Amino acid sequence: MTATAATEIISTKINPNVVPHLHIWEWQIPLYLFLGGMAGGLLVITSIMIVLKRKFGIGPKDAGEGCPCLAIRIGSALSPILLAVGMIFLFLDLAHPLYVWAFYTTVQPTSPMSAGSWILVAFFPLAVLQAMLVNKRQLRTFDVGIVHKVLDWTEGHMTIVALVNAHIGVGIGIYTGILLSFFSARPLWSSSILGMLFLVSGISAAAALMLLLAPEEEKPIYSMIDANAIWIELVTVGLFVLGGLTGSANSSGAMMHLIGGNAVMAGIPYAYWFWGLFVGAGLLVPLLLEFLEAAGVHIKYPNVAPIMVLTGGMLLRFLIVFAGQSYHTFM
Repeated sequence: MTATAATEIISTKINPNVVPHLHIWEWQIPLYLFLGGMAGGLLVITSIMIVLKRKFGIGPKDAGEGCPCLAIRIGSALSPILLAVGMIFLFLDLAHPLYVWAFYTTVQPTSPMSAGSWILVAFFPLAVLQAMLVNKRQLRTFDVGIVHKVLDWTEGHMTIVALVNAHIGVGIGIYTGILLSFFSARPLWSSSILGMLFLVSGISAAAALMLLLAPEEEKPIYSMIDANAIWIELVTVGLFVLGGLTGSANSSGAMMHLIGGNAVMAGIPYAYWFWGLFVGAGLLVPLLLEFLEAAGVHIKYPNVAPIMVLTGGMLLRFLIVFAGQSYHTFM
């Protein structure tokens, strides 16, 4: 066997599935990351609102008989639902879905997938419990003994449940970014700030969703939360881009592939998606609209801003996942 032949056999560059690009994750994963991040953001926002209301009396007025405001009740209920839907997309992506139970046969603290699977174990029961507690008045109308027993047992500990859930929500939000950043072979993903970016984006998307669902008198507080989250997200995006450009040659090349290269997604260059639709339409325009509305300027279509935020948050996940996989080097 010649040296050339041996080189050809061991080189992955002869594999047409690797060059010009390698796609392992398809559309299911960005949707899972988006829904998971928004579910975590909803849990963070609703939990903090519950604590502020119960401990300091800060927040929208209760809807009578100590029942939390409508947006908190809806947001608490949607959090586990959205994550469950996201898990369906993740399940569809698994090569061997029937063996998903194997994640729970071991604990690997250094593995983001192992850590994430165990965080989900804590997330669902506590998120469902919070949803039950804030909707207790509605649930007590049903003659279900086990539900009444659970509510009676935990009713006096809602603040503790909310405090724990706030931390679990942060963990879920960060995990959606850490899941990618541990793949050091993907230069675009290999960034320590990616977890923070996905967390803030998830909180912003959650605030935007609550802004759509909240009654008129509750909207200002969620508009303020979203505006502040967008500010932080803009700063985090800047740090993410700057960190990539000033990193190694591979990191710099991967970042340029996203923000200024000729590579395309759906026939449109990544740079147009990133700067025009994500940063421009998904962050800057909604921030301006929410600032104008807070300043007293009448916005004819107030739902435009939160819809743009939600669209931009989903687009961010698609861009990061697809651009990270489509970039390759021959080094």
